[in-house]
Amino acid sequence: MNQNKTTFPSPEELKRVRKEISRSNHRVNIGLSLNATPTEKAKYELCQDIARYQRENNLTEKKLAQKLGIEEKKAEYILFGHINKFTLDKLIDYANSLHITTEIRIPLPYERKETTRHAV
Repeated sequence: MNQNKTTFPSPEELKRVRKEISRSNHRVNIGLSLNATPTEKAKYELCQDIARYQRENNLTEKKLAQKLGIEEKKAEYILFGHINKFTLDKLIDYANSLHITTEIRIPLPYERKETTRHAV
């Protein structure tokens, strides 16, 4: 007899956990959607560059915020990829203030490409 049988949580338990997570202070790293625009991709890359700078220079979020001249919450938004909170030019300004060298490439003309998988 198999005693290691795993069961999926009930809908009530899932609802309870989702509610708890949504109320918590858990920080969420936001990734890009598959059909992200060139601007969204550029903003995300700049956030990643700033996060890399923070790691490589062993900066706390507070120290990074001080270097950027922003509130700590805004620095957190950058570090966790909340690109909807910033304009592209503002993220460029932040990267520039840290003397980060970066390259932004935008393929033109821009077309959204749907990814499809074919069975072999």
